Amino acid sequence: MRAGTVLAALLAATIALPLTGCFELPGLDDIADQAEDVASQAQELADTLSDVDWGKVCRLVVRDAQTGEVVREVTDQTEIQNAFEPFSEENGIATEPDADAEYIFELWEPETQKLGQSADDLKEYKGLEVTTYEGSPVVGIEVSPIGLRLYLTSQSAADALRTLAV
Repeated sequence: MRAGTVLAALLAATIALPLTGCFELPGLDDIADQAEDVASQAQELADTLSDVDWGKVCRLVVRDAQTGEVVREVTDQTEIQNAFEPFSEENGIATEPDADAEYIFELWEPETQKLGQSADDLKEYKGLEVTTYEGSPVVGIEVSPIGLRLYLTSQSAADALRTLAV
């Protein structure tokens, strides 16, 4: 999936701010350090998204963010992959929006089978959690196993995810 490569390139371009440290202005070193941290997190997120094996995704659970109620459970791998495809388009880092959370999308995957482990004993784990916000193009993405959370702006990604909720 080319989403990871495109996302990484766009995020790197967005975070060209560390170059301001070259001018030795007060406080800019702190900004540069923060930008480098965000760039590192963005690269980690891009790597995670590109590593998703869409053929191994068990299911996508869509929850109402206000009530926690399951709105829909999607097991069609193609439908799930199509909903996440817009992340390969133009995206930019954003801050958490001031809007209320709308939907939470939990991407569940099977654990990796370990030596000597029966396939019947495999459990699922939540690998990714994505949140849309009411009236906002901003999408919150959390890589659950490592606790990495970033916000991206992409109207097409937000809209594609919202279609899974109906």
